[in-house]
Amino acid sequence: MKRLILILLFTVVTLVACSENNAEKETVEQITSVEVGEVTEGNLEMTRTFYGRTMPNQTIPVLPPVAGEVTELVVANGDKVEEGDKLATIQSPQGNINIEATADGTITQLSASEGSIVSNQEPFAVIIDLEQLTVQLQVPDVQLGLFKKGEQVVLNMKSAEEETHEATIEYVANSANESGLFSIDLSFDNATTHYNAGVIATVHLEETVVENATLIPTSALVESDDETYVYTIENDQAKKIQVTVQATQSETTAVKAELTKGEQVITSGHLTLTDGSKIEVIGEE
Repeated sequence: MKRLILILLFTVVTLVACSENNAEKETVEQITSVEVGEVTEGNLEMTRTFYGRTMPNQTIPVLPPVAGEVTELVVANGDKVEEGDKLATIQSPQGNINIEATADGTITQLSASEGSIVSNQEPFAVIIDLEQLTVQLQVPDVQLGLFKKGEQVVLNMKSAEEETHEATIEYVANSANESGLFSIDLSFDNATTHYNAGVIATVHLEETVVENATLIPTSALVESDDETYVYTIENDQAKKIQVTVQATQSETTAVKAELTKGEQVITSGHLTLTDGSKIEVIGEE
């Protein structure tokens, strides 16, 4: 009997001790480790990228003066010619007539051969000017203000190795095309670079999207239940602050919020936080 009583007493003491230990564990607050970024002020800049292809600055068709048979052909596609150079001789009722280059440039679209008949109604060939190249961009109206006639922009040329060249804005359309975009014509000197027509070119321009904005790291944003907010730090606790996003890019976002320059916002570890959660900042001593 005494032994049974001792076993019962031991069991009761053990249960009480376990209960007390569990209660102590439950009272220990959970602390979340977080990383932080800083609130800054300034303009939010975004890089806008526009694409185009190189085109000849001039495209000039060569029309034979009369119709006739080609008896001599002295040029081929790709040949460079100067204005007045002989391109071919044709035999016609008026006798032998020379076809001459009407401008300096490069011969293209030549399909005639010796013995073929050519018309004076269709181009014998086309002369293109590759000394100056044009790049035409298609721009939406909201970015049209980035381009001013006469200003310089930097072209990135996609060739064997990417190269950059300065180009001049020659034309800014004041009406949209059928696709609702505005044409921008750029030109650059190709005399020493010798690019062909059809090379892809890109233009990168910085646009100020929001001026004098409150800027935060984009990673600080939390979206839940149709609300957007960030967490700041107050007395080692997370403080929830509602924000209105004005514009965002990959690393920085402009917001309207009760935030001050230099204030810290939580950028990592914040997805499990609630208002008032205990936190510790990683990396702080």
